[in-house]
Amino acid sequence: MAASDPELLRLLLLELERHLVTLQAQPRDPEAAQRSVHALKGSAGLAGERELAAALERLHRRIKEGVESAFDEAATVVRTAVQRLAAGESAVPAHWPVPPDDLTARPLDPLVRAQYAAEVTDRLARIDDALATTLEPLDAVREVYRHVHTMKGAASAVGDEAMTWFCHGLEERLRTPDSSPGASAALQEVARWRVVLGALLDEPETALTMLRSRGRPSQSPQGSRPQLPSTRPAESEPPRSLLPEDAAATIRVAAVDVDRLLERFDAIDLLREGIAARAERTRESVSTLRELRGSLIEALRLIGPPRPWGAPAAALRRIEQVTAALGAFGEELDGASVRLKTTDHALRDGVTAAKRQLSTMRQTTVGRLFARLTTAVESEARRSGRAVIVRTRGAEETVDRRVAEHLAETCLQLVRNAVAHGIEPPEARTALGKRPSGTISLAARKLGNHLSVTIEDDGAGVDVADVRARALDAGLITPAIAEAADDDTLLSLLFVPGFSTRESSDLLAGRGVGLEIARAVVQRMGGAIRLSSRAGEGFAARIEVPIESGLVTVLWVQADGSEYALPALNVRHVRAARRAGGDEPETPRVPHLLACLDAGAGAAPAYVLDLELEGEETPAAPVTLGVDAVGRTEEVLVRPLGSLVAGLGPFGGAIVRGDGSLRLALDAWALAPRVRALTAAGRPSGGSVRPPAPKR
Repeated sequence: MAASDPELLRLLLLELERHLVTLQAQPRDPEAAQRSVHALKGSAGLAGERELAAALERLHRRIKEGVESAFDEAATVVRTAVQRLAAGESAVPAHWPVPPDDLTARPLDPLVRAQYAAEVTDRLARIDDALATTLEPLDAVREVYRHVHTMKGAASAVGDEAMTWFCHGLEERLRTPDSSPGASAALQEVARWRVVLGALLDEPETALTMLRSRGRPSQSPQGSRPQLPSTRPAESEPPRSLLPEDAAATIRVAAVDVDRLLERFDAIDLLREGIAARAERTRESVSTLRELRGSLIEALRLIGPPRPWGAPAAALRRIEQVTAALGAFGEELDGASVRLKTTDHALRDGVTAAKRQLSTMRQTTVGRLFARLTTAVESEARRSGRAVIVRTRGAEETVDRRVAEHLAETCLQLVRNAVAHGIEPPEARTALGKRPSGTISLAARKLGNHLSVTIEDDGAGVDVADVRARALDAGLITPAIAEAADDDTLLSLLFVPGFSTRESSDLLAGRGVGLEIARAVVQRMGGAIRLSSRAGEGFAARIEVPIESGLVTVLWVQADGSEYALPALNVRHVRAARRAGGDEPETPRVPHLLACLDAGAGAAPAYVLDLELEGEETPAAPVTLGVDAVGRTEEVLVRPLGSLVAGLGPFGGAIVRGDGSLRLALDAWALAPRVRALTAAGRPSGGSVRPPAPKR
């Protein structure tokens, strides 16, 4: 935007011409170029040329970092600005929200990213509150502007150029409203771009790519289609706690700090185990001392009283003194052993409670996410004049807070799409023979170390045949593929950037941008989104992501000398193996854990574990597994595995012991198919085991 004061523009033009000489000088002087760009940045901002100031800010940062190409780019930007200002135009053409070509997603310093992400997340939540509030539009605009301005300042401070640029563009649109209608329009625009703010924090590269795709014409042909999910952004969080302000006060703690504390408690727990072992050795020493004292007493009895011709009296008295000393020493050690045992129990209880409380700090229930989604549905339904009922299932499931935060943007996008482009207006639903109120179902369920979240509506759905026809017209698929593709394959085209089944585009809606951003976020978490639809009956999106590690109660088992952890929740019964022999008939063999890990057949198992997969809906064969030894149960911190290691076997995470050694945690859900396959195949496991007798 050009400044209204011609004198400021004239002075800016003179400054640009003067510093252009420095930027074009040869040989190049990096320090002089850096000073020139820094000075021009301030002059451009003062003259109202905000786009030029932002471009110079990015160039100044790159010049400081020693990027060679930045010097020539700075000269080009200044030269172009001189030409445009001399022609009476703005120094840099503004194409917001299409990002400038030089704008890239820069990696942030890990030391500041956690605090920065927490600050931006907090401001996004406050923006959601302002968008859903009952404040007057002008007051709401001022509130939103304040938070956007704070986000821009925080982004600039940590070097997040993409967020800085985008917030600057939103600021410009929030400056102008001077009436309620104008303020309402500004709030609507912020609401429609809200999804991009969240994506710029979590997936900046994907967000910039999608924003640049807005500059390309849509490939979609014109024509009618049923409503598809839009890309309009999420709305608001649930109401704040009703507790007194002091009681609800919170502090921000980086998740990595919680993990480090848990690791230190593991080290303390290892020391506690050492104390317990020392107490046991002391108890054994006491037993030995008592035996020695008893032997001396028996020797004295055999010797009898001192006699002139027998044992000297002095020697007998010394033996008696040693016997008394051994007795006193034994009693003292016995007391020390009791005290060590008491300390061991106190440490164990304290460490367990502290680890559980720290782990709870990282956990939240899916119900909190569902509450936020319900609020967004209700707000969107009011705006669009639709009647919607929200049903939830599995809200009590607990997940890591980071998983819930990362899922929030994707789920908010999907539920708003369901309301705006899935649920029909009441009169339309009545005409179709449906209930006037639409239903959106939110369901969550843990499957092993994965969380499945399903968002389903009973609205118009998506016409897969229409998607096939439009994809053919757009050249995305060949006729042969279109003929052979199933519904899942065709619905996956909705994730393709630029593919649209809308007749017209409304900001991001209809360009595949929102769904692409949602998929990118989920894929970054190591998960996937699956779409399904029935034309006229509804649309469903199922998100599956791995659950972040946390404090888990495990049962330690051994196979061929290696130790593994099994979630105690999945172990229904532990029993000693009963091998067939004599006249008893041969019984089916139980697969050994080693065979399930593709590490060999293993010897005859000493113990058999009956596993239970909680929540398994489809009845399946029992899961019975053989191991060499069974240890104790323990609460441990399970860390996620890299994709390479996770793909090597049915592993659910890694456990770092207090001495620094590493153990692998088994995923019962991933282990079960291997056990069932080996059982069905009758593969030898090193010995046969008699199954438990049926109950009568």
